[in-house]
Amino acid sequence: MNTTTIIKWTNRIALAAIILLVYWVFIFISITVFSLKVFQENITESFYLSVLGILALLVGAVIVNIMFNLTSISESLQEPGRSTHPTRIRRNAIILILLSFPLIFGILFLGDYRTTQVRETRLIEAAEYSIQENREIATSFLEYSFDAQYLQATAEGLQLIAHQSESFPSISVILKDSVHGKDVFLRFTSHMHRDGTDDLSKLDYIYACSPEEQEYIKSVFEDNEDRHLFSASDGSYELYYPYRSGNQAVILYFTDRQRYGKFGS
Repeated sequence: MNTTTIIKWTNRIALAAIILLVYWVFIFISITVFSLKVFQENITESFYLSVLGILALLVGAVIVNIMFNLTSISESLQEPGRSTHPTRIRRNAIILILLSFPLIFGILFLGDYRTTQVRETRLIEAAEYSIQENREIATSFLEYSFDAQYLQATAEGLQLIAHQSESFPSISVILKDSVHGKDVFLRFTSHMHRDGTDDLSKLDYIYACSPEEQEYIKSVFEDNEDRHLFSASDGSYELYYPYRSGNQAVILYFTDRQRYGKFGS
């Protein structure tokens, strides 16, 4: 392999590595700043580790350039009168690269939107499945009375539902009650207090949520609303799914979190 060939390919490899590194940084900043969830967890880890390979490739190409003094060799070997065509090619390449950034950004947003749709579908299917396969348990949630027996039965029922499927989302029950004459929403999970049942307090189970969620929950219990409410934020997905029988109603609250999209998630 002659010097000219070495110069050509090491320059190409270094340029390709630099371009890949720029794309990687752009994608990383985009998914981190805008909390875009596009990749599955294992793909995300591979994506982050790939930067090491890119850097290793770049360093190797630079070392070869230094060894062969490619800059001076390329200048001395460059023939006159051949600069116009390469300059035009470089200009077109730069334009294409710049135009590719908005395209990549759009693809990332579309991927995040698609991911959210998939998570919503999955949670709705989980809600429908849990009700269909556990009708008696779901009906028992409607027989509400704030006492140790109901709390224990509800916790066991939620555990039974959650253990029936691998990777089942977290599930809890939301009910309407009152404390000191004020309407409140109580949330019961599968992790209930098993000790000190004589000192039960509704204050320990009050569910705090956003104004939008409060209005939705009110509409379910006061206006007989049957639609579900889904929300997604920073890899966390929530689904409020009403279950009604006659004049009684509860809300099955499903939560799911995916560890993908950025470091530490």
